[in-house]
Amino acid sequence: MGNEQWARADGNARITQVAGDHITYAAGAGPAPRALLGLPDAPPALVGRDGPVKELVGLLAEGGPPVVVVAGLAGVGKSALAVSTAHRAVELGWFGDRVFFLSLRGYAPDGGVSGPQAVQEMLRHLGVRDTDMPESPEGRVALYRAKLAAFAQAGQRVLIVADDAGAVGQVRDLVPAADAHRLLVTSRHRLVAPGFAGRVLPLDELAEGPAAELLADAVLRAWPDDPRPAREPEALAGIARRCGRLPLALAVAGAVLAGDPGLSAGELAQRLAEARSRLEALTFDEGRVPVGVRAAFDLSYARLPADQARIFRLLTVNPGPDCRTEYAGLLTGEGEEVRPKLAALVRASLLTEQPVGSGRWRMHDLLRLYALERGEECAEEDGREEATDAFLADLVLSTGVAQDLLGVNRPGIRAPGLPSVAQVLDRLDMERPTLVAAVGFAADSGRVDTAVKLAGLLSPYFQLYGHTQENLLMARHVLAAVRTTGRPDGLAVAVCDLGSALCQADDGEATERLTEALALFREASDREGEGRALTLLGTSYAAARRLEEARQAHQRALEIYREVGFLHAEAAVLLALGSDLQHLGRLDEAIAMHRQSLALMRELGDRHREVIVLDALGEALWAAGRGEECLVVWEEALVIVRDLGYRTRMAWILNRIGLSLLSTRSPHEVRARFEEALSLFTAGGDRDGEGVVMINLGVLHQREGRWTQALEAHERACALLDTVEDQAAAVRALAGTLGGLGRFAEAAEGYERAAAGFAAVGDAEREAKCRQEAAGMREAARRPRRWWHRFTR
Repeated sequence: MGNEQWARADGNARITQVAGDHITYAAGAGPAPRALLGLPDAPPALVGRDGPVKELVGLLAEGGPPVVVVAGLAGVGKSALAVSTAHRAVELGWFGDRVFFLSLRGYAPDGGVSGPQAVQEMLRHLGVRDTDMPESPEGRVALYRAKLAAFAQAGQRVLIVADDAGAVGQVRDLVPAADAHRLLVTSRHRLVAPGFAGRVLPLDELAEGPAAELLADAVLRAWPDDPRPAREPEALAGIARRCGRLPLALAVAGAVLAGDPGLSAGELAQRLAEARSRLEALTFDEGRVPVGVRAAFDLSYARLPADQARIFRLLTVNPGPDCRTEYAGLLTGEGEEVRPKLAALVRASLLTEQPVGSGRWRMHDLLRLYALERGEECAEEDGREEATDAFLADLVLSTGVAQDLLGVNRPGIRAPGLPSVAQVLDRLDMERPTLVAAVGFAADSGRVDTAVKLAGLLSPYFQLYGHTQENLLMARHVLAAVRTTGRPDGLAVAVCDLGSALCQADDGEATERLTEALALFREASDREGEGRALTLLGTSYAAARRLEEARQAHQRALEIYREVGFLHAEAAVLLALGSDLQHLGRLDEAIAMHRQSLALMRELGDRHREVIVLDALGEALWAAGRGEECLVVWEEALVIVRDLGYRTRMAWILNRIGLSLLSTRSPHEVRARFEEALSLFTAGGDRDGEGVVMINLGVLHQREGRWTQALEAHERACALLDTVEDQAAAVRALAGTLGGLGRFAEAAEGYERAAAGFAAVGDAEREAKCRQEAAGMREAARRPRRWWHRFTR
């Protein structure tokens, strides 16, 4: 409760309290006071808000709506935007000195300024003494509107900034009748109500660059010579990210740094890295009342009805970055009736639907931490543990159904009305962050069996569709959880799963983990497990170019699988053996192995792995110089992969088809294949794929004599590719283009760089070729230029 306040008036003066401030007006003591141009000072820096300022200025101009509501999360900078824009409107001469500011304190515990109080305060601003005030609220509203009408008749526009409104009732009677005037409202709520026609301007958190800039500005305003912003830009960017790019949080973090000049930005970033203590760290003690994000969120949370507050808390059971409407209904027990309450949380700026109409709901990162705190406080009354179990059980069930529909490891279920494979993949891709987070959450919360089961369902999808890092993260979570149980039966599988994920990620740790798994399976006399560990261990050897060891491990695995009659695993290890033999130069044997694998995959109805085998078979045929056969195989794979909707593999196959056609078909046909592959890689954010296709497109441009386009393509490839081997291939292609343009010295340097790259990865053949090409370019540079032109014509 606030401090008790006393005031005394002399003579006939009357004292009126508005929002905690005592204002004394003396009756009959000269002209009535007016608060013209009563704006607070504009904030010293309004960073990253050029777009919203431009939009808001446009709304305040003539022809705009009479009411604009700037709405957003607590601390997002609504008041700063409104006040700055109001000052801008004054500078433009739109409102003269007829600009008024009301602080409505709509989220204060006492309820702030009421609607009638707001009208009364505006009448005082407009020059009406308390002694001249109409007695009834209706009379005061009528007088207020008459005053505004008089300004309009005189051709004078009025701007009223009503800051921090908590409800439509606080501002409804302030709405100007004349179109010329403007009421600019800020609120944490998107103020929408029957009979209240306000244009809502939602305000989001800052972008990354402006957020770091605002943080640096807060430090430099206190200490202009502070070296930390220039010395630690990455740490400042990390602080900004952990502040969720929320201006209030950034201001607090800036005050913490400014208040402790010896605190490095890196230390503060580390302090904020711990999610559980982040809200506490984003609190600044001014000596009276601590200022911070949690206190600001408290005011919004306190306004929620009980049912909305419960939903707000329970949404954090979902560990993913967003929550589908169906999951929200499941968590809260509201079912299909939950959407109106989710929409109410959106209006309160405590939730967003992204994109609008998608049924996917997201909280700001800091707000999520706050909701989690409140949820743990109310866990028993909310039924939080039961909601968690129901949510995880639903994920396991729905993921199992998705695997059945996909047909991973067995023929997929097909029937009228069921989603297609492409639709199932799209759904899994959309839910992937939530599914990965759910595995970690289940493991960390002691639900180890659930974590193992969900991970087991997800792993084939992750492996087949290239989600390497997610698979690795999931496998590490599961192994750590399984180790805590002390159960040896699950340990071998978990270690092998991690080894598989490491192998797919080309991580050198894979061999160690798979060797450990092999020993555990042998100790348990688990023949299938032993075969799996040998298969993966062979693949790990192959990645390390230990090709004969790889072949031997795969051969032993094949013998085990044939012994136990595990056809699916037999087909997979035949594919691996074919790859070993191809790299050993035994192409006919490799092709035979791939054909055996293909026959088994078709017998088993596994179309996902059938595509992988077809792709590998095509590569072996290409290496054997059987171009027409390989083209037929890749076209067959393309048909299947289009049906499956596997865009990444489709892009790689299209790229390979383009290469196979490069010497035999029209440039138009080749370009169509490359460009389709490029569009798929770009849409999927696959920089490696983009880079490889750009190399090939550049080669096509070379063949058609378009050297400038070839240069652009190969320069882009160099910018996209980052592994040593891929970068070497891109630089080699660029060197060839530079040579074609007559820039021989640069070309020679490029070939030498490419040779060094190939040497680093042990590719002696391509290294030697690049050295030879570099020598050719140096020789060309020494000859007269006219010789080169005759040579190239």
